[in-house]
Amino acid sequence: MKQVERMRTVLAGRVPDRVPASFWFHFPDDQAHGEASVKAHIEYYRQVQPDFLKIMNEHPYRSEIQLKNPTDWRKLKPAPLKSEFFQAQLDEIKQISDILQGECLTTTTIFNPFSSGNHASGHRVTQHLKADPQSVSIGLAVIAESLAEFALACLDAGADGIYFSAQGGEADRFSEHEFLQFIKPHDLAVLKGINEKGELNILHICGDNIRLHLYCDYPGHVINWAETSPSNLSLKAGKRLFNRPILGGLDNRGVIVNGKPTEIESAIHAIIRSFGPENLIIGADCTLPTDIDREKIRLAIEAPGTYPMPA
Repeated sequence: MKQVERMRTVLAGRVPDRVPASFWFHFPDDQAHGEASVKAHIEYYRQVQPDFLKIMNEHPYRSEIQLKNPTDWRKLKPAPLKSEFFQAQLDEIKQISDILQGECLTTTTIFNPFSSGNHASGHRVTQHLKADPQSVSIGLAVIAESLAEFALACLDAGADGIYFSAQGGEADRFSEHEFLQFIKPHDLAVLKGINEKGELNILHICGDNIRLHLYCDYPGHVINWAETSPSNLSLKAGKRLFNRPILGGLDNRGVIVNGKPTEIESAIHAIIRSFGPENLIIGADCTLPTDIDREKIRLAIEAPGTYPMPA
């Protein structure tokens, strides 16, 4: 199978010729934007041949309103789609898609309203939400409205799906009530618009000590979380929660970074053996280090090919 067929087989709930795999990292600053970013993505894809390509998003959400105090969130207006930080990402998606011509599936990063609000507020969103949750929630609803429009535009630009990076669900950050009341509704406002349109929508649940069960009803074709964190559920435990393909298995600062080729292969074979080859995509907890040896990524992507699949 080629990459697209392999991924579509997994997404359909069937067992492919081998377990697919994909990894990503933040490109260096001089390759993070514009033509340099497009070139870096294509070179990386050609070099390591992942089963799908994640298009990175280095264009954080911005607000014309300075969010210095909790009540400032009530002043937010939707960011128009013509905003520079949206258009820059859309341009990169279109160029990458035009070059690949459907050779592999792509998914592009969108940070959830909470995380986008954190970018826009200079990392004050947690503090502000604790102090005045109603005001901050009003602002997050506005951000969600903008992100919902942006997500559809990403798909129209050529991405096959959205990689939705969801923060705010950590048990040591907010109570369950706070999450359900002030974060989850805004996530769902973005996700419901792409649920039927994207082909490779990935829900990345970011952080340690996450309450994975609170995400069971989130839309998404594939689920990913930091399963190697001692405070998070394992892949096998998460498999029982989600009736969908699971992406992950490797510590993004572990054997794929420091291991020998045989150790990388052994680790990936152990993941497949433990989880089973169905509904599995080999990946990492999160982004790999920027300076990782790409040969190790290539080896990790090839490693599932030497695992004996069931007849």
